Amino acid sequence: MSQKQSYWSRNFILILIGNALLFMVYNMQVPVLPLYGKKLGLTPSQIGIFVGAIMFAALLTRLRIPWFSAHFSKKVLLIGGIFLYLIAAISYPLLSGFGLLVLLRLFNGLGHGLTTTYFATSAAAELPRHKIGAGMGYFGIGTMVTASLAPLLALALVQHYSFQAFFLACVGILFAALVMILGTTKPQVIPAQPKQVQHVFQKQFLPQCGLVFILGVLMNGVMTFTPIYVQLHHLSGISGFFFVAALAGVVIRPIVGHTFDRQGPRLILWLSTVLLTIGMVLLAWVDRNWMLLLAGVFYGVADGAIYPTLQAWLFKRTTMADRDTATGMFLNAYDLGMGLGAVVLGWVVQLTSYQSMFFVLTVIAVLYIGLALALSKRA
Repeated sequence: MSQKQSYWSRNFILILIGNALLFMVYNMQVPVLPLYGKKLGLTPSQIGIFVGAIMFAALLTRLRIPWFSAHFSKKVLLIGGIFLYLIAAISYPLLSGFGLLVLLRLFNGLGHGLTTTYFATSAAAELPRHKIGAGMGYFGIGTMVTASLAPLLALALVQHYSFQAFFLACVGILFAALVMILGTTKPQVIPAQPKQVQHVFQKQFLPQCGLVFILGVLMNGVMTFTPIYVQLHHLSGISGFFFVAALAGVVIRPIVGHTFDRQGPRLILWLSTVLLTIGMVLLAWVDRNWMLLLAGVFYGVADGAIYPTLQAWLFKRTTMADRDTATGMFLNAYDLGMGLGAVVLGWVVQLTSYQSMFFVLTVIAVLYIGLALALSKRA
């Protein structure tokens, strides 16, 4: 790829907006689909299977990334992924049976696996290597902004209008995302020789994938259990916690990106994991709303710094030929961390207490500091 002087190309902007819109729909569905399942009479366990099936399908889809990349361009795969999302959004209000809803969610997961992979690699393909940190930082801001607004919009639509209005809004947003991708130019050339599926795991990317796996465990613990933990302490600032976390993440991303391009990942990972540890300590001992908000700042800065740094570090280590495979491996590691984290930390809570679970997260965060420094030593 030629050395471009600016990452603000037409393609990059369209990809950034398209990705933000798609993630807005995903984050709109997170709080609403459980409510929709409850309305249809699904049991709590059925709701969990219904909502979580998307991650299982996305994981399996990413295992086939080498094959997809060998046979289709990124643009075609993005269009196909968004189209699958569209079909699912149109079909959700038409189905009511548990089995059919799970199948539809798996179908949605195929689109999720394709879009999350190829939005990221398409954006990276538009960036000069010496600006990939800053570029991916800005790319992630769009996702964070829409992710913070999505639950508010989704719940307002359901509460003041109907589930049908919610699904109609999802269709409209997805259609706008599709228009963004259709407007891009110069799709990637399909490789002459298809890759083998067994190459989906490449050991040179294990440092980044190992770190993002543990990050998934930590992030899931905070997102899943903090609302309940705060409720038990009779605090009212959980909305403020997530708001200041999102705001801190948006503010820090451009700074982190430029720092990565100048100094690499080591300094960022050290500082952000220390802040993450402080945030976990505050959550473990929280008994005031100001402590909760302060924990949100530390958590938001860490979340806004660690993930894009690991992603930019991964992209800087890849070639155009193996970037799609590396991205699929990276995203699967994060999703596995999120999924396994929910199960394991749930057991910890059941056997001990919510406070003990946050102490466990604090210990993991402390160990994460050393691991991040060790793995990034030669970055």
